[in-house]
Amino acid sequence: MGNYKVAMNTVITFFVAICIFGFSMNVAADSKAEGATTAKPSVITQESGQHVVEFIRDRDYACTQCHKDERDTLKGAHGDVIHAQTNRDMTCTDCHSKVGKNHRDGAPMVTKFAAAQTVAGTEKPAADPAWIAKQNETCVNCHEPKDLREVNWTHDVHALDLSCASCHTIHPEKDPMKGIERKSKIKMCVDCHSDQKKEK
Repeated sequence: MGNYKVAMNTVITFFVAICIFGFSMNVAADSKAEGATTAKPSVITQESGQHVVEFIRDRDYACTQCHKDERDTLKGAHGDVIHAQTNRDMTCTDCHSKVGKNHRDGAPMVTKFAAAQTVAGTEKPAADPAWIAKQNETCVNCHEPKDLREVNWTHDVHALDLSCASCHTIHPEKDPMKGIERKSKIKMCVDCHSDQKKEK
């Protein structure tokens, strides 16, 4: 019985030591990643004047290391928004999904957004309806269909045949469709529909 207690004590001690070592290595690795964290000071009490520095991991850091153009543009329309389902700041993976193992081989698991339509035009080929549906499904996870319908009836009509990115910009400083003049909106409709008729 004595050997059993000694063995258990040794195993537990070893386990605790491994956990502490792993935690300290993790902290050391985090502190070395330059730019991966940002300091956000906040006052504890007004009397003491002391500040606590809280390090917050930038969850988009891995993405913006390669996609540098999006680093600033993401701060536009989607940058300061709270995600409707997670109740946190928006991140790249909220819309583009998980990176996946084969990210450098065409990023098959990433949701890509682009102008797409099910009916071919003179310049745009017909796109796979499943891809359009996947894009639009991501958008309506936050942008409620009921609200979109109230803004403009065209959202309902085009929901299955046209990707949201055909009219809207995904990483805009300001969405060009917001506040668009009636004439410009009509011109967009005419240009697209007349282009499709030419192809037929």
